[in-house]
Amino acid sequence: MSSHNLKQGTLNNFLKRKEPCSSEIPSSNRAKKMDTITRSSICTPDGTQNIFKSRDLIYEAALKSLQPNNESRKMIALCGMGGIGKTTMMEQLKKEVEASNFFDKVVKVVLGENTDLVALQRATAKCINLEDIKEEAIDARADRLRKIFEGMSKQGKKTLVIMDDIWSEVDLNDVGLRPFPTGFKLLFTSRSEYVCTQMGVKTDSVFKLRVLDVAEAKALFFGIVGISMSDHDDPELHKIGEDIVNKCGGLPIALNTVAKSLIGKKNEAWKETLSSLQQNVLKDIVHKVFGMSYNNLENEDDKSIFLLSGLFPDDFDIPIEDLMRYAWGLKLFTNVYTLAEARRRTIVCVNNLIHVNLLTQSKCMGCVKMHDLVRVYALSNFTKVKQASIIYHDNMLDQWLIEDANESYDRILLKSKGINKFPFDFNYPNLSLLIVMDEYNLLKFPQDIYKKIENLEVVCYEKMGIPLLPVMFENSTKLRTLCLRSCSLIDDISFLGHLSNLETLSFVDCRIRRCQLRRVGDTFTEAIFIRVGVL
Repeated sequence: MSSHNLKQGTLNNFLKRKEPCSSEIPSSNRAKKMDTITRSSICTPDGTQNIFKSRDLIYEAALKSLQPNNESRKMIALCGMGGIGKTTMMEQLKKEVEASNFFDKVVKVVLGENTDLVALQRATAKCINLEDIKEEAIDARADRLRKIFEGMSKQGKKTLVIMDDIWSEVDLNDVGLRPFPTGFKLLFTSRSEYVCTQMGVKTDSVFKLRVLDVAEAKALFFGIVGISMSDHDDPELHKIGEDIVNKCGGLPIALNTVAKSLIGKKNEAWKETLSSLQQNVLKDIVHKVFGMSYNNLENEDDKSIFLLSGLFPDDFDIPIEDLMRYAWGLKLFTNVYTLAEARRRTIVCVNNLIHVNLLTQSKCMGCVKMHDLVRVYALSNFTKVKQASIIYHDNMLDQWLIEDANESYDRILLKSKGINKFPFDFNYPNLSLLIVMDEYNLLKFPQDIYKKIENLEVVCYEKMGIPLLPVMFENSTKLRTLCLRSCSLIDDISFLGHLSNLETLSFVDCRIRRCQLRRVGDTFTEAIFIRVGVL
């Protein structure tokens, strides 16, 4: 049999196959897939399918883009953070285009975190029934695949190629899809919008999936556990369930995992689950979902800004300018020598993190947000940096001292609601950053506090109603960044004269009684006096 006839026979055999074609790259060559929510797993108790209303527009737009007669869009992508439901929507789209006979063939390849090119070529070959691909060279393999795809195109066959879970750019030439065959469409899923656009997807063809709204999250959770939301025979159980839903932050994979663990369980088990969630005990889910995203950040500066963002409280609008000042004070950036450069670098890092869905846009200008479960991951005790974000109501200092005492912490944010005394046993010799948000203006500092934290490089105080005494800063000679906001009773700023390494200084909404300012260190870079009331 001639070579041409052999190839034509392979092509015809593939085109005659009726079943959908899909292939996963062997687990040794890719990261294990997360436990995704299948379409059947989001059934309501009566068995009907539940497509989330907030995603209707995205789904319909993606489906319209996949129609073969839509010539303007050859490639589309579903993007979003890990566990958001990209693969679930992809499977829904795949099922619908197959049912509607949009394409003669649908080919699906699952990539994963650590996919290598040879494994990808083999998986693609398997999908098109090319089991006898024996070429050793990558280029030769690509040419073989290209000829098969070109043959399909010349026969007028419409084909959808799905690449699920893409982590890094794939050269389509290496899988035989350059030049792009007529009648073909490509559907990607990825956590990174940047990766998709690098592969040729137009920005308006990147569909971004967001977290579920509260109503949808409740419907998913209660649907999985098999309890009707309208059945209030056990109001206590419903209330616990709603609290659990809130702690999952609208992330489908978290809702799915927690709900499955509670099927058929009694109230006590639900209470125990809620208690664990309130203590941020979702480590397995969090580390699986977000650990891969973090580890795949190529730039160390991106990782530094990500960890720094995790310090801020839940649902907080994080000022990008604050990230810049703290990063500058901690010397997080490499080869950055001016604040203007630091500001640009911070904006670049923030945009990179938004593109991989580790940060999200905020409605507040100049701010970003971090999903609650992403924050849980960021606050995990990394070997690189240990940090704690502590929010305390009333005078719960004993709980802090017993449960959270860890002298190895490098960074601490304390948001107090009703605490009137700073802990006298506060001893963190490695502490380089301290942020204190005193919501009720009651917190008092012991005068010798800074002797125990002499390595501070960044300090930020907000709403400190008690005067900051000059003697408090005498031991903070390493301080590089100082931000004071709404500290309305600053009696004397002469302490600045002791801060020989101070480089950035910010007063915002502060009433200063005396402006007696001695010489500040030669390294001083920038002072920002915004809305300062001098009495």
